[in-house]
Amino acid sequence: MHDVNQNRGQAPGFDPRLFLRDEELDYGIALLLSGERVLMRQSGDLATAEAMPPLAARVLIAIRFQSGQTVSALRGRLDATTPTLARILGDLDQRGLIERRVSRADARKRALYLTTEGKRMTDPAAIAMRDTLRDAYRRAGANAVAGARAVLEALS
Repeated sequence: MHDVNQNRGQAPGFDPRLFLRDEELDYGIALLLSGERVLMRQSGDLATAEAMPPLAARVLIAIRFQSGQTVSALRGRLDATTPTLARILGDLDQRGLIERRVSRADARKRALYLTTEGKRMTDPAAIAMRDTLRDAYRRAGANAVAGARAVLEALS
């Protein structure tokens, strides 16, 4: 078994003062997963309110917060199969909730954006997510916000 606490010497990002036991890391993972469930509950509310599959609501939320991503990037983020995502995107396109534009990075790919109607539909979920995160940040305190953002950005 690999020793996760071995000395990594000059490895990028390694700080010898930072010692995290497996139990602490496991607890951190559990907290991240719990936080994701809390935030994504609002997309479930969107799915219920709009009578759409939960994955369709997650697609709308993912596009809202990361506009311009390609279909393949979205598929990877949501861990969806190609046929399932194609069906959902087709339905959302027919409903006038998303639009596909030529990607700036690669003209062969299509970037995804919400239409005005798509933004309007996702507004309640986005507001609920912001309120949830705002409350969590306030409870954690100003110093914790920078640390939380740094950890989450390092994961991205």
